[in-house]
Amino acid sequence: MDVRIGTTVDGRAAGFDTTNARPLLLVGDSGRGKTTIARYLTRWWLANTSRHVHVYAQAPSEWADLRCDPARPDQLEQPVAVDCRPRACLVVVDDIDLVDDDRLALLPLGAARTILTSHGGNGLTGRPLLNDDTTCLGLIRPDHADPAEAAVLDGQGRLDWPNGTVAVIPDQRGPMDFPCHRWQAPAGTWTAAAR
Repeated sequence: MDVRIGTTVDGRAAGFDTTNARPLLLVGDSGRGKTTIARYLTRWWLANTSRHVHVYAQAPSEWADLRCDPARPDQLEQPVAVDCRPRACLVVVDDIDLVDDDRLALLPLGAARTILTSHGGNGLTGRPLLNDDTTCLGLIRPDHADPAEAAVLDGQGRLDWPNGTVAVIPDQRGPMDFPCHRWQAPAGTWTAAAR
């Protein structure tokens, strides 16, 4: 199933194909919605209670309200999703820029659904994970666009994004998708996703 997350610059729908194990890489400047979209897709995934998620994030508290046990990327020490049921597992790494390649090699790229986020730029240059078959979406804002985003809206690519990145204007998201602050959800308590 394709879950819509936004619109391309030429007006086509852009989304995340949950039936395909091809990794999704969300790139964009700060404040463009990478974590918000990753949380939205995670909430959608967890709406089916037979599925689960592994989250590795620089700020695990931002994920505390979801039915998962988020960890910091430096806790990624064993291969992920090895013992998981097929098609029941989602792996999210929020901000791969600070994660070394040895830890990223432990991810089930191509075997389980995987969502990665990055600021782009030098943090992605020469990364082996980009040699794999990865769907890369670059998030932009049409309003208050900086010069680089204005060029993307005019059909140009960005040099700080991987080749083949598709520019996407994200759909508006509700407050349930925004990163959680640690005082909003007690540790160890998960709230159900609104339906």
